[in-house]
Amino acid sequence: MRYVFPKSWALNDMSPRYRLFRVLMRALGAIFLGFEVHGAQRAPDKGPLVVAANHRRFFDPVFVSMAVPRRLRWMAKQELFAFPLRRFFYFIGSFPVDRQGGGRAGLRTALNLLAEGRVLGIFPEGTRQKEGEAGEAKTGTVVLALRSGAPVLPVFAGPIPPPAARLRGARFHVYVGDPISIDNTLRGRQAYREAADEILRVIYALPERHGVG
Repeated sequence: MRYVFPKSWALNDMSPRYRLFRVLMRALGAIFLGFEVHGAQRAPDKGPLVVAANHRRFFDPVFVSMAVPRRLRWMAKQELFAFPLRRFFYFIGSFPVDRQGGGRAGLRTALNLLAEGRVLGIFPEGTRQKEGEAGEAKTGTVVLALRSGAPVLPVFAGPIPPPAARLRGARFHVYVGDPISIDNTLRGRQAYREAADEILRVIYALPERHGVG
């Protein structure tokens, strides 16, 4: 079954309401969390794009959306789309994926979005990880990039400073790396897994590369 996008998704660019939401969230993040983005200018300003980020917190889709200056859409498990958060998840650009049913409809939705030149957000590890730990890279990021021809934009969201550290000036850093082009001659599960592992390594190396935080 083809997923029907909400009317607010008809625009390629951010809607005025979403722009306002993004400005407010960035302002609040800067005040309370010391939210600071490094490398946002590396995001291509047009064309399909797969944004791949590490995943530690429930609100990581919001943080990554605030860091990347384009309208992101997110694959999210179907169970999240229940009252009272259903409308919020749609608003931030999420669409439901039935993982128990194999997720094929979600994959088609993601590829349709990329075919329209939109931006898809994804967590290569699949689920949240503990602070300071990296999970196992799933191959979904590579599959989506290869089938759509979209580059992969690596993003790393650092730790949120606790209140005491924030009062001493600690900041919440988010790092955006250079787009990664996936070799379209890749074949086989092993090659896909190695490419996925490399993307995850790039993501976790971003703080060291920037030398901040």
